Amino acid sequence: MDEVVQKVTAFIVRERGRVKELLVFKHPTAGIQIPAGTVEKGEDIETAVKREAYEETGLQFVEIEDYLGCFENELECNQRIIAETTQVYIEPNLKAIPYKRKLPKGLTVGYHSTQEDFTHISYIEYEYDQFYEPICIDANITGWVPNENLSAQKKRHFFLLTTQEETADAWELKSDQGHIFKPYWTPLSPKPQIIPPQDKWLDFVYERI
Repeated sequence: MDEVVQKVTAFIVRERGRVKELLVFKHPTAGIQIPAGTVEKGEDIETAVKREAYEETGLQFVEIEDYLGCFENELECNQRIIAETTQVYIEPNLKAIPYKRKLPKGLTVGYHSTQEDFTHISYIEYEYDQFYEPICIDANITGWVPNENLSAQKKRHFFLLTTQEETADAWELKSDQGHIFKPYWTPLSPKPQIIPPQDKWLDFVYERI
């Protein structure tokens, strides 16, 4: 599939006592992150970044202050991205046994080889500690995915956002998948410790926020 999968990232910033702060959140199994996600079909990137900000922080009123740039393609040569939610099969055949778990659109996977209409991929899901060190493996999937459900192009857009909502310094909310997210404000200096590869996002926009 030649479709470019579009991603958005929300750098939500406030100033308190002359100190600039960034809004991050702690995922219960995936470490400390910046709000980000996949642009849905028919959605523009501005709408997408506001939606992701709401879904991962609970903020209903955010404003886009600036477009900070993009990575034209975030994927390495040994990576692919799921372009449509897909089954993973144990053999390159739609009649082969599929894994019970589907891989959702927007997920980055390892690329191994292509055989006619199928691509051999792998996906490892780690559980992280409070900051960024993986402590165990939650899922390890290797199999075959129809070529039409994959893309070799992942474009990531970065936005600077602000909010007029008064919030606590830290709070909790329940995600649509039942996880408890814990957003909190953290000073921009020194640079917050967040999970890879998101630490590279912060490096990219640091002087602009």
